[in-house]
Amino acid sequence: MPPSRPPFNHAKIVESFRGEMRAPMPLHPLEKAFAILAGLHLCFLPWAIGARTPWAQVVSLCLGLLALVVALMPRRYAGELAPQGAFTLHPGPRLLRFPIFWLGLLFLGLVLSQALNPSWLRATAGVFWWITPVDYVTWLPSGVEAPFERMNAWRMLCIWGGAWALGCALWIGITRRAGLLWVLNIVVVNGALIALVAILQKVTGATKILWVFDPIVQSFHATFVYENHAGAYLNLALVLAAALAMWHYVRGVRRLERSTPSPLYVFMGVVVAASVLMSKSRASIVLLIAFVLVAVVVWGVWRWRQGSEGGGGAATWLLAVGAAAFLATTAVFLNLQTGIKEVQTLWSGQDKVSFMVREKARQATMDMFEDRKLTGWGAGSFRHVFPIYQRNYPEIHIHGRRMLSWDHAHNDHVQLLAEVGIVGYGLVALGFFWGLWRFVRCRGFTQPHLVLCLMGIGLALAHGWADFPLYNTAVLTTFVALGVAALRWAEIEQERR
Repeated sequence: MPPSRPPFNHAKIVESFRGEMRAPMPLHPLEKAFAILAGLHLCFLPWAIGARTPWAQVVSLCLGLLALVVALMPRRYAGELAPQGAFTLHPGPRLLRFPIFWLGLLFLGLVLSQALNPSWLRATAGVFWWITPVDYVTWLPSGVEAPFERMNAWRMLCIWGGAWALGCALWIGITRRAGLLWVLNIVVVNGALIALVAILQKVTGATKILWVFDPIVQSFHATFVYENHAGAYLNLALVLAAALAMWHYVRGVRRLERSTPSPLYVFMGVVVAASVLMSKSRASIVLLIAFVLVAVVVWGVWRWRQGSEGGGGAATWLLAVGAAAFLATTAVFLNLQTGIKEVQTLWSGQDKVSFMVREKARQATMDMFEDRKLTGWGAGSFRHVFPIYQRNYPEIHIHGRRMLSWDHAHNDHVQLLAEVGIVGYGLVALGFFWGLWRFVRCRGFTQPHLVLCLMGIGLALAHGWADFPLYNTAVLTTFVALGVAALRWAEIEQERR
């Protein structure tokens, strides 16, 4: 008699579809196309000189909307994609259950109302300009009518809309961990390349961005015009590199694997860290050091909880020593102590003037907020309205015979309050706290790699109190992508338990 056929094991098929087995099912072509598109969007932003120009921000909006359209396409699973039976996945209902989708729509609706209902007009006469009041609908949110290239609500719609669209697309477009890892790997590799460009520019003494483009000021770093934006972006890339290294290491220990890709991610993280240290961005360097210290603690706690079952101790310590030696050698070769000296000025009191000036700017911005608490002055209105308030603070008004120009408040939180008021800021805060609640509910805090991702969100928010990194399109969009990716990662990990 022929041998009997083994029973049909539904559990194994489900495990295979979720990627639990060593030979996981391939990604759906639409999910693979979406992952590539999302990765290209995130890669494009830093290479487009930080996406600070209007054309790059419009392209970012288009790429975000395109990613959302691709993510919304129904997916037909059949054949090897669904051995348990063909079915069609409709992502639309999941998007409608995503609170950040609705909160984002309300926020963008507020900004659209400000764009369509200006209460002030930026007028010019030669090199002089001023704002003058105009008739508007008083019961609706209002803004400032100004040229698109000088910043207005329409331009902020492009910046915020692109980030929101990509975040929503990631929420519904990623159904498998393989697709998520594809996107995250692209961001880490791209961040390492950006860091390498910064190092090469340092070695060659470049005076132009990418050796081609004349910078607005000589504080550029890598492809970013402003070193603080470069530091904030590279810190996000470092967080992802550390999270992926941790995930691969923990996975390898649990599977008793002889080797993992963790050393590669550690190496890329060291390259990124070296670039941050040479950026002279004091806030970025301080946050980098804080992240590394806490990451070491997270790893140590995990090792302690694993006890003797953790395994790989000698190899891990050898890797850590090798990374430290490489970073030390790089520090000597690239003269990275200049970055440390910049940080020392924070504690030595040598930079009291900078602290005082930014504190006065924060106070003036809060004065601006106080006059329009509910819905603010309008997205993108800060640089047009702020001169009215800065004149009350001589320290930030006149330098010599020249009036100081402030495009940003150097504090993302108070500037956002001044521009969109309590209503707009409250919508953003609700989205953040929902994400935090969802993260806790999915027990993300029990996974060391997810804890590192959460720390990355905290780094960007803390940096936003000292400068304006989240008003940079590349940093903001990567920040949103990191937050949504961490939530999806936590959900996927919970489903697999």
